[in-house]
Amino acid sequence: MRRFAVPAWIILWILIPLCSGRPSATDRITRDTRLLAQTLISRVQELNSQFKPSPSLVISGLELIPVPLKDSNLETLGTVEEALSCFIESLSTLQIDNTMQIQTDLKNLKVLVKSLATSHGCSVSRCEKAHHLKRFLRRNSAFIFTIRHVVLDRLQKYLNRLLRTLDNPRSCRAS
Repeated sequence: MRRFAVPAWIILWILIPLCSGRPSATDRITRDTRLLAQTLISRVQELNSQFKPSPSLVISGLELIPVPLKDSNLETLGTVEEALSCFIESLSTLQIDNTMQIQTDLKNLKVLVKSLATSHGCSVSRCEKAHHLKRFLRRNSAFIFTIRHVVLDRLQKYLNRLLRTLDNPRSCRAS
């Protein structure tokens, strides 16, 4: 009986750390993603509050800047990651003052979202309209303040959508 008790105690001693409820790597990435997204939202709000364009001003081509999908069932971590690529392209092409920290945080957020997307089986892709977006932004550089506001406003909306997507991440794997 004594021979059985020693190995059982050793096995139980080894299993205690496994049962401690430590968060998984995906949980840590999700937590870091949520924290960085919330930080970015506050930075974007602060920067975007400095200038508000006239709501009656219309510029054609703004549809190239990503807008969160209306149907939340279609939004996945893969589509969010693709949109973040478009926002990174937009901010780097516009070369707006005071956005270097936002751009850096956005690149880090994209890496975290890409990691989460692959762990949920989502395909990730580059911003498909990057070439057209760059051309549009360069052509309309005279409207940089208005375009900046639109880009930052849509980025903020996308980050809010990302937070909701993190609450209920959908698997992209075929069922």
